[in-house]
Amino acid sequence: MKIKLPGRNSAGVVTAFYVRSSSPVSGHDELDIEFLGNQEGKPITLQTNIFINGKGDREQRFHLWFDPTADFHDYTILWNHHQVA
Repeated sequence: MKIKLPGRNSAGVVTAFYVRSSSPVSGHDELDIEFLGNQEGKPITLQTNIFINGKGDREQRFHLWFDPTADFHDYTILWNHHQVA
């Protein structure tokens, strides 16, 4: 994906994408990527979560080391039977 986040004060805005298996809702697999909005001058937070067989609880947050509002950036997901990266 190519994504450019909104600049300036974006508190309350969540830019997100996710991929999900076609399994039934109760047993689906899913990978969530969310960029949490912020106040100008504060770091942008990337939040991730992985659901396996419908169960999440693997949420992580990262402060980005680059400015995702400055330009479009490429984001890729490697998801197979052995890993998610």
